[in-house]
Amino acid sequence: MPLHCLRDCHFKQNSLGGDDTLLSVDIVAVHGLEEDEFEAWTDPSSRILWLRDLLPKTIQAVRVLTFGYRAPASAFYGHGSADRIQQHAHTLVADLQADRALEGCPQRPIIFICHGLGGILVKKALAYSSSRTSKNVEHLYSIFTSTYAILFFGTPHHGLEQGSWTAIAPNKSHSMLKPRHQESQLLSAIKPGSETLQAITDQFAPLMKQFHIFFLWEEIPSDLPDGLRYVVTEASAAPIVDNTERAGVSANHAKMIQFSDASSTSYRTVMESLLRYSRDAPAVISRRWQQATEALSRARSNEAVELTGLAFDVHNSGRPFYYERKISEMLKNKFFFIPQVVSSIFTGRQDAASVVAALLLNPEGTSFGQQRRLVIHGIGGSGKTQFCSKFAQDHRESFWGVFWIDATSTETAKQSFAKIGKLGGMEATQNAGKHWLSNVTEPWLLIINNADDLGLDLSSLFPEGERGHILVTTRNPSFRIHATVGALEFTGLRKEDALLLLLRASGFRRPWDSSTEERGNEITDALGNLALALIQAGALILRQICRIDDYLGLYHEFRKKISKRQLSEDSRGEDQTIYATWEHSIESLERRGTEESRDAVQLLSIVGFFHFEDIRVDIFTRALKNKSRESSPEFQASFVGMLLRGLIARMEAPPILPEFLRASSRDLDPSRIRHALHSLHSFSLISYNSRDDSFSLHPVVHSWARDRLTRGEQTLWAQIALNVLAEAILLPPDDAGETHEEFRRDILPHLDFCLRARPIQILDYDNYFGGLKFPIALPWRFSLLSVMRAQVLTAAKCGYVYAERGRFNEAAMLLSQVKDALLKTKGVQNEHTMRAMLGLAATYWGLGRLEEAVGLQKSVVTARIRSLGPDHSDTLSAMDQLGRSFWLHGDYVEALEFQTITVQRMKATLGAKHADTLSAMDNLGVTYGSWQRFKESRDLHLQVLASRKKTLGPGHLDTLATMNNLAMALKDLGVLDTAKELMTGVYEQRKQKLGKEHPWTLWALCNLAKVHTELGRFQEAESMLVPGIAAAKRSLSDDHLGVLMGLGELTRVYARQKRFQEAESLSQHLIERFEASRGKEHPDTVYTLYKTAQLFEIQNKLVKAIELCELADERVRARLTDEHPMAKDISWQLQRLKQNQDVPLSQPSAGLPSKTHSKKLQTYKTF
Repeated sequence: MPLHCLRDCHFKQNSLGGDDTLLSVDIVAVHGLEEDEFEAWTDPSSRILWLRDLLPKTIQAVRVLTFGYRAPASAFYGHGSADRIQQHAHTLVADLQADRALEGCPQRPIIFICHGLGGILVKKALAYSSSRTSKNVEHLYSIFTSTYAILFFGTPHHGLEQGSWTAIAPNKSHSMLKPRHQESQLLSAIKPGSETLQAITDQFAPLMKQFHIFFLWEEIPSDLPDGLRYVVTEASAAPIVDNTERAGVSANHAKMIQFSDASSTSYRTVMESLLRYSRDAPAVISRRWQQATEALSRARSNEAVELTGLAFDVHNSGRPFYYERKISEMLKNKFFFIPQVVSSIFTGRQDAASVVAALLLNPEGTSFGQQRRLVIHGIGGSGKTQFCSKFAQDHRESFWGVFWIDATSTETAKQSFAKIGKLGGMEATQNAGKHWLSNVTEPWLLIINNADDLGLDLSSLFPEGERGHILVTTRNPSFRIHATVGALEFTGLRKEDALLLLLRASGFRRPWDSSTEERGNEITDALGNLALALIQAGALILRQICRIDDYLGLYHEFRKKISKRQLSEDSRGEDQTIYATWEHSIESLERRGTEESRDAVQLLSIVGFFHFEDIRVDIFTRALKNKSRESSPEFQASFVGMLLRGLIARMEAPPILPEFLRASSRDLDPSRIRHALHSLHSFSLISYNSRDDSFSLHPVVHSWARDRLTRGEQTLWAQIALNVLAEAILLPPDDAGETHEEFRRDILPHLDFCLRARPIQILDYDNYFGGLKFPIALPWRFSLLSVMRAQVLTAAKCGYVYAERGRFNEAAMLLSQVKDALLKTKGVQNEHTMRAMLGLAATYWGLGRLEEAVGLQKSVVTARIRSLGPDHSDTLSAMDQLGRSFWLHGDYVEALEFQTITVQRMKATLGAKHADTLSAMDNLGVTYGSWQRFKESRDLHLQVLASRKKTLGPGHLDTLATMNNLAMALKDLGVLDTAKELMTGVYEQRKQKLGKEHPWTLWALCNLAKVHTELGRFQEAESMLVPGIAAAKRSLSDDHLGVLMGLGELTRVYARQKRFQEAESLSQHLIERFEASRGKEHPDTVYTLYKTAQLFEIQNKLVKAIELCELADERVRARLTDEHPMAKDISWQLQRLKQNQDVPLSQPSAGLPSKTHSKKLQTYKTF
């Protein structure tokens, strides 16, 4: 997004000591959609760029700049079109401010000339600049203060008519553009009535008095496929606004900004206004700056900057005025995510709501520039969560976004932030979510709920910086220390509010008689005026389980019963007050004895061992669906099969499942789940969220659902809960698709809670079955084997979910049990065993346990060769995986040998065009690169690319991976322009398909930076690497290979720029991190030692250089042969260093080149 200077003006201080730069102006041109910063303003016939060739002849004291940005229509497709407008606007402000500061003219007047969408960007940019009044960012406020006038050429202020947009792309054929017409998401951002366009207009409207504004519209229609029409109508381009100028331009939309004749009427009209603005602007802007400096200082002293703006009426002698930047007027709510629907009978807490609104929304409630955090603490059931939901709902339009964090545990908080990160178009990680919120300029509210754990690091959940409003709910009063605007304690409701809530929940209509009020007050006193208990009591009375007169007697009876129980560690003493209210409900359900009531009680017992929030209903419906698939038609086909099935049914242990999952496949009925949930909801035991078809329990209800069970019952129902989750999970290949992936992500908190209550321990085959030799023991043996089989399947499913979510430690623990059990019962040549071994190997890779991973893959290859043969497709696939693992592990010798054999066999068996063959060829090409066989690498990648483009298409992710590999081979061969073109394409397409912070996108950015480094474009490379590395750390980890490779490339950039101290510091850090994460003898570690030695040599630190080079020379042969280029390079480097130090030469290593240095060593990786 470059800012180019078309015409510069150089000034010197005049004789009076004044600065002549203040007597000139900056004219900044911003183009529109499907245009660039030069051609948009150039007449195609005469090639006259009027801003450069004509304008300076009339106005001498002027500097002319043009701002460019990527503006193809395709860049604005999708839901992120509003974000792209904002991004370009922010960049315009930042780039223009930086340029003016470096040129020594930060207060020079500005005149904007805009075309089409460029006008929308400028409006957004000025609105953004006007809000940068904080001391730390006030330099960005200079653009708003310095702007004197704006010329809008064909800007769609009221939107772009549907169908007209094709004329914006004059160089594109209509046949190419038309199919996209109906789906163009750009229209959603700039069509008439667009919320995005309206928001920008609302933000800009209060500022208009600050500028001279000239609206210009097209007078000649454009030739569109369906006839002649105006791209932007006069009504949209030139609205009737007081104190603005209007004129038509005798040209169509594209040509209205392409002047070639200084005598044309339209050009003379434009030039007259520019000349007038240029003449008047310096004095006005100079005076405005004096007033702005004083006014901003005063504004900060009363801490009103965030909700008021400072502007100057250009039509009234530049008089300053303040405009109220009311959040509700500036913004419309875009994100609103609260998991609980506000109860229709929510009652009370009006005083608290007023206090919270005053403290959070009033700027005087905290010091300027500080994040506003308010902590609400109190006992369980006092209504903290419902209060926050109600506050968010009531003040929804005060916030651009409302977000929710489940802080029950560190893991649930991570999951919540990950969802926020995904909303922001970033990776679904905690760091990405926090980073996105930290950088959002619009006001947002973050509700951190249920932060009850004393060991929770609450401060780690606050996004960095001064932005945002945060509400925290907790039972822990010590968390008040984190509040910046205040804290509130919630106990019971006020007496009158408690009575009102109870009677509303009970269904009593006003007026109430004195007896009802008296009984109601007695109940509220007994329940401590706690909202949750009152709602539960009201539900019992409403359903006529008891009368209001009888309630207290039953309550005290159940209270005595509960006091005899041993409560769980999660429960607290005050919970017993509320527990007794639910005992009525559960006994009532149990007494009914119907199928629906039994299902409801069992469902409550199950979810007591899930996490209490966001329980998806389809956990149970998926379990039903998957259960019905278990019957085997072929097994039922024969008479023998029926007999065996009867025998197995008698010997097999019965499944430990709830009744609604134990029925025969034809009797499984999903409606039973809905009916059971309805019963629970009618007793106020759950709250239902129709938006995502999920339900939640209050944390105290959740604890009670477990505490009501005996120890033995808790063990049983924890196992049943785990079994239900396992039934709902599918293993590959039946698990494909985004909906399945989202489901597995959402059940992770429930899986965590379940496994804490009931860890998986697979039966030890030898211990249980070693002594069961007699025939009479056969039924017991079979039953135990069936239990073991179920445990293995459950562990495999849970391990799979953990591995997919990057929880490799938990995954490895479970999958290693699966592998061991299958090895003992099925043997290594069983296909299920081999798949388990490969899954465990992949998990070991995630943990950095590389040797164990390679060992497992070797075993699978050996087993498949024995059982399937060396040329079977499954054998060859395992060989390809093992070859790639050799390469990743740094075993380049084994990788080259293994992958060469694999490719040869695949070509002979599967064919050269088979997808598996192409994958193996691509991997072999990467390994060739590690051996510096760059031409062979290039040739292989070219073959694969041609086939993948034909079969998969040029934009397929596999095709892009091959393009990435080819670009790196070309870089190593010195074909840099082609490499740059390829890598740019890969980066842009991955960014569009996967997101800007996806690991593959960031890897492409790193590789693109490498090409720029080789081209000598060090600043461009650094500008890619620094934010890319920061994003990679958010999405991955500090020690991830992608992060380390990015840091390595940044080290090279620093060294090339002679920033040796920074390069040396990074190199030392990389050596430590590579040794810890990859191993001391891994080629990546050795390569880092070698390059650091070179860095020391450049600085003439020869002793250190020799020390590191000797270490590299010692380690390199642990994995590689003397013939490998890296070994040769290091040996030659070491010999030369010792010669320079007059150190006696040792015997040259085998393969050491005698005269010439080998090709420079380059290393690269691909995902």
